[in-house]
Amino acid sequence: MGQIGVVTATCLNVRAGPSTAAQKIGSLPRASRADILSVAQAWYEIRSGHITGYVHGDYITIVDENPASSYLFEMDALQSVPLAAADQVNVEAGFSSKEKKVAKAWNAFGGLIGQLSEIVEIDPGCAVAVLCVESSGKGFAADGRMIIRFENHKFWKYWGKQHTGEFGAHFRYKKGEAWKGHEFCASESQGWKSFHGKQSREWEVFDFARSLNEAAAIKSISMGLPQIMGFNHAAIGYDSASQMCDNFQTDIRYHVLGLFDFLRGAGTSSPMLQALQRNQFELFAAKYNGPGQAAKYGEWIEDHYALFRALKY
Repeated sequence: MGQIGVVTATCLNVRAGPSTAAQKIGSLPRASRADILSVAQAWYEIRSGHITGYVHGDYITIVDENPASSYLFEMDALQSVPLAAADQVNVEAGFSSKEKKVAKAWNAFGGLIGQLSEIVEIDPGCAVAVLCVESSGKGFAADGRMIIRFENHKFWKYWGKQHTGEFGAHFRYKKGEAWKGHEFCASESQGWKSFHGKQSREWEVFDFARSLNEAAAIKSISMGLPQIMGFNHAAIGYDSASQMCDNFQTDIRYHVLGLFDFLRGAGTSSPMLQALQRNQFELFAAKYNGPGQAAKYGEWIEDHYALFRALKY
């Protein structure tokens, strides 16, 4: 894999196979470095000095020895990779709604997902599952506008705390559980209304927020297929949230590339990527969506991943 791991445990056992039942063949002290040879679910196959064997991944951290020279969305070669999968899945009448979602997402984006998955060394089903959970595999609404979610509590962070009166007149969220209780009030005569779940309402609130402060508003939305927040623009290689938004609105290819740039990080690896490589979906969800609903999101991603594996293999 070309990666280096650093031992974080006081003393890490090295075993002959990827199991605690496998024979112990050695140990490595904290801060030892090891070459990562392969991933076996929760285990890494490593080589350190004269020892080659398996260590549990919870006790070793991957470090990036060869940071990426550019982000994936900037690579010209990836712009010409076919977006759709060459090996289409037949969507049958008896499929469940989840199976249809998984099949359609793979059929629409599997060509590029497959190529990118090889680059970052994950099962392409992981990426399909994330897209299905985040946006049901859809990047644009019927009216051609990008799928978004406006987050009131993020707008508070980037604008509202300096304009408390004006923010309070138009935006609400639940204190202590900021992802809940989002409501919007355009004017006193219209009253307070929830808006999540309907794109026309999301865009109404977003456009209103843009009229107050465009840069803060764009930082406060999650965008497109991967539902990456605007405030994460630098993490996927964009100089501004506006630049990210413009690219995402222009071409759904940037949605797929953005997902993989987010997974990979500024180098060639990240905790999110490592979690997917080991099929640790709850841990991945905690990094991707935050810890508040990690168990729920992790379960959903794992379910869609299992469906992808069943349909494809």
